[in-house]
Parts: sequence; C-alpha cells; structure tokens
Amino acid sequence: MAFSRRQFIGGTLGSLAAWPSLAWAARQATDPGRLFRHGVASGDPLTDRVILWTRVTPAADDGPVRVTWRVADDERFEHTVAQGMVETSAARDFTVKVDAGMLRPGRRYYYAFESGGERSTIGRTRTLPEDGVDRIRLASVSCSNYPAGYFNVYRCLANRDDLDAVLHLGDYIYEFANGIYGDGSGSDRVPMPAGEAATLADYRLRYATYRSDVDLQAAHQAHPFIAVWDDHEVINDWWRGGSPVHRPGNRAWAGRLAAGLQAYREWMPVREAAGTFLLYRSFRFGRLADLHMLDTRSFRDRQAPPRDAALLADPSRTLMGTAQEEWLFSGLQRSQREGTGWRIIGQQIMFAPLAPPGVPPQNTDVWEGYPAARARVFDAIEKGKLSNVAILTGDIHSSWAIDVPRSPLKGYTPGSGEGSLAVELVTPAISSPPLFASASLRESTALLQLFMPHLKFLDGERRGYVLLDVTKARLQSEWYHVPTVDVRSPDETRAAAFVCEAGSARLSKA
Repeated sequence: MAFSRRQFIGGTLGSLAAWPSLAWAARQATDPGRLFRHGVASGDPLTDRVILWTRVTPAADDGPVRVTWRVADDERFEHTVAQGMVETSAARDFTVKVDAGMLRPGRRYYYAFESGGERSTIGRTRTLPEDGVDRIRLASVSCSNYPAGYFNVYRCLANRDDLDAVLHLGDYIYEFANGIYGDGSGSDRVPMPAGEAATLADYRLRYATYRSDVDLQAAHQAHPFIAVWDDHEVINDWWRGGSPVHRPGNRAWAGRLAAGLQAYREWMPVREAAGTFLLYRSFRFGRLADLHMLDTRSFRDRQAPPRDAALLADPSRTLMGTAQEEWLFSGLQRSQREGTGWRIIGQQIMFAPLAPPGVPPQNTDVWEGYPAARARVFDAIEKGKLSNVAILTGDIHSSWAIDVPRSPLKGYTPGSGEGSLAVELVTPAISSPPLFASASLRESTALLQLFMPHLKFLDGERRGYVLLDVTKARLQSEWYHVPTVDVRSPDETRAAAFVCEAGSARLSKA
C-alpha cells in the first residue's frame, strides 16, 4: 500500500529529517544491518521517474512492515526531492518496490530506505534524458550463475562511473540444483535451496541467495537496471506451454511458471502496471536512441526438432507472439519516422543466421529455430527502410560481433557490409561456464565460422560484458573480459572494440 506525500507526516517526517548526511563512498561501506541485508536497487528509468527496490528481513512474519523511502539530488541527502512510505508483507516476500516520480530528466539521484529504526545503504540512480542528449553509455550482461563462480563482472560495472543504465538480458538466476551447472560447495556459494528451484518458496529463496552477493548488490547500488528474463528464471528452454525438461510430478506447469514469474516481479526492479505485467517495453534516450526490450520466452511456440524441416518452415510459428511483433514493428517505424538516431533491440537469444543454407540448425531454441518469425523482423526492417538497428544478445556465454544479413552467403558482401540489415552484439556470461568449456562446441563453432563471412569477432573462452558508447554518428561496442571467476577480483581487460557508423549497418574494428 502506497501513501501520498501529503499523507507522509508525523514521525515519518521526523525520522527522514534526522537521516545523517553521509557521503556516497563512505555510505557504501556501511553495514546494512539486519533488515536491509539484500541491498537496494533501481530500474526501468524514465525521464521523470524510476523504480526503487529493496527487501526487509523481519525477525518474524508478524504482519505488514512499513518502510519509508527518500530520494535526493545530492549524495549527502541535503536536498530531498521525493519521499514517501510503503507497506510490505509476506504476501510479496517482504520486497519493496516504489515508482518514484516527480524527477527531472537526465539527472543523477540518490535514494535510501528506512524501517524499524534501521537504514539501508544509499543507492545511486539516473533518469533518462530528453532531447538534446548527444551521448549515452550502456552495459549489457547476462547469465549470472551463483555456484559457477564469483560475480566479478558485477564488481567491474559497480566500479564504472560512466553508465546511464545496465541492461540484463536474461538468466539473472539459475534454477538448477547445486552441482548440476556449477558446484559452489568449495567456495561457500551453494545456492538455496540446494536442490532445483520449482516452487514459489524455492524461487524466492534462490533470489535471496543471489542478492546476498556483495558484488551484485554493488552493481545494483551504482546503476539503474533494465532487465528481461530468459529461461533459467523458471526452467531451461521453457516455452509458453512447458519445457522439455520439466517433470510434472506434483507440480503442474502453469503453477511452476506462475511461481517463477511472481518471484521475478517481486525481486527485480521492473515496473508493474495496474492489472498487467509485460516485460516487452521501450525506453527513449531523447532523440539519440530508442531501446526496445523483448520477451522471447512468454509467447513462443514449442521448439521444433532440428531435422523437422516442415515444422521449422511453418509460417505461423512465433517467437514473440502476434501482439509483441506488432508492438515492436510499430515502435521501430515510429522511431525512424521521428528521426531518432538509433534503434536498439535488447533481447535474449542469437538472432543472426548461423547454419549454412540447407543444413539443419544445431540449436532450435534461438531465432534460427523460428525462421518465419525472424523473416518477419527482416521484412519490417526492409519495408520500413529502417536504419541504424543494433541487436543486443545474451544467452550463449560468449562474445560475438556480427553483421546481420538475411543470408550471409547470398546477397551479402563482407568487405563493404552491403546486404547487412543490422548489427548484433553478443555479451558473454557473467559467471556461467563459457561456450568453449565444451570441446565439441569449440570444434563445431570453428567449422561454423567457415560459413560465417558476417562474423567479425568471436571469443568463447571468457566472461565479461559489453559496453555500448552511442553518439549520433556511431555506435561503438567494446568487450571487457574478467581474468577469472574463481576468486574475487575487480580486474578487467578491454578485449575488442567495433564500431557501426550511422547509416552503414555493418561493423568494423574501432
């Protein structure tokens, strides 16, 4: 239950007024105490508002808990710009989510929470800019696997002071039992529950485990996140009607899906509209860039067997669903019509063509397994004469820079990039095992490159993130890799950089 500013009176105002003026750097190091042990977070920024998140951990489930919140435009909290009170309870796992409005565009803000005499750490966030912005910087990440290694990538992001937002492209948690896809027994990183997460209580506990990580907390504390889910927030390779690895037993698919998605809504700083919840949504960075975030899980048809040519070719099969397709295509056309510089698509799975003509796709869980759906995206780009389209991808635990033609071996010229309709920038995993952890994948991918003249860069050995530096004239992508996830480390190296000049739809080395 939310209270208006006018209702925010009495002891609450007195408590907020008494908050100490502590500098940002000093406040980061303080102990959040018993109540706010999962940190703070912000997300889904707009020009005038941003979602603020935290969780309280009461001593017992003894009813609703009131939490006050405060936003200031200075790190010492001397100038409050918004404040209020919310109520949380066991019904939403004691998580707190505030849509803090009345903010100014393109500004940095600081926020904090208080309850039961304890105060949270101070978070830092930023609203989206309006017209006049000439540069933005975004980081894209995916695949944060708690037992597979330390979240050093998150620490690197927390250490950056130049980001407008962090884009999390899915697999924020993994549902597997410990030891299935990473064993945290020797590093004190066993996710709870130790078995596979399948119920609402399981998923909530799994998020709580992840959010106990100091590096993950630091990244959320430093930057607003714009996030979408992929499959492991529920179960591997799920589609709207099930999963190839879901074993019903006493858990019906609809119940498991609802549990996974409810925990995501509770624990992630994503905006929830009254009566509905859609993760496909857009964000406008002035006239410089429009960001369209896709949901390629909730509406997709079941994956086709790789050698079922007839099913793969079925023109009715969908990856996004009809409503999301129409939303995306109209949004891209409107962006082009209004003269916005770049159209950025944030989504989960590999988009560019990989399989040679006539060869069945190796993986039908990606766009390759939904060729009719991908063709409709190509059609929208061509018919709408859309320029400056960049596709951001996670999922595959490796770093790729790719031109995106309809067919790499027909109608595409590698040297000039003629025939490319977009560019694709794939971020490596945060901590999940890298693509080339499998020798067979290393060998098959090496063979695949013979048929991929549109591939500009591939690294399947390392974890890291992608930094996007966007101006009206060009979009530059830089891959940063961490040397290890076996021990905590803030170190990183700049592994590669590619640029797409405005109007070119091709990548070249920066």
